[in-house]
Amino acid sequence: MSSNPAESAATPAKTAKSVKRAGQLPTNAIALAEVATNAAKAWQDSELPALLWLTKADFAAQTAAFAASRDEADAAGDARTPQSKRLKALDKVFNKSLAYVKAYLTEAQDDKTAYYGEFGIEKANKTYQLPRNRAERVKALDKLLAALKTHKFDKNKYGTAHWEPLAAEYRELVAQTTETSGQRSGKVSTKDQDEEQVRKTLRALIHHIKAQFPDTFEARLREFGFQKESY
Repeated sequence: MSSNPAESAATPAKTAKSVKRAGQLPTNAIALAEVATNAAKAWQDSELPALLWLTKADFAAQTAAFAASRDEADAAGDARTPQSKRLKALDKVFNKSLAYVKAYLTEAQDDKTAYYGEFGIEKANKTYQLPRNRAERVKALDKLLAALKTHKFDKNKYGTAHWEPLAAEYRELVAQTTETSGQRSGKVSTKDQDEEQVRKTLRALIHHIKAQFPDTFEARLREFGFQKESY
């Protein structure tokens, strides 16, 4: 080591390396529910006392509520999937069928685009199509059906007999999807709130175990289900 004060001052002091520790709790909601359920049961059977702000029984109820809200949110998402797939399929049918309606207008009118608005057709990205927004598309389909009759295209192959059943199905599916989306949003919000409370309690429980069992807390944490290698 140099005895030169200037040289010593110029040498930066070594800093302690920061230690990055793995999270004690899983990020996945399914795994978190399992950990919480196991921890609640272990706590009920343990001599470890309750927290000042939460009893063992209340945590068991809290955990059960979280597991239930998670299942409900997942179920609501599953219910929406078939509806969404069918809507996408109908959108493709509409896009293909609309080409024939445009062809009818091309034959009947010199300036077909002047009548597109009457048929619910709008310009988007340099192309003319039905609105992308599904609620607006429902309205456009109503305009299309009316215009087909006005311009005497209703008896054509791609006239009202083709469009009416598709439009009716589409209208119903959009209504169902809107309702399901609202229900799912509510259930997801409830699940998120329940999850936040469960995480808060589990973090407190980990510190509680460490404080009460300073020499054996690692083994105790495993007994309570806090096994990081499993999640």
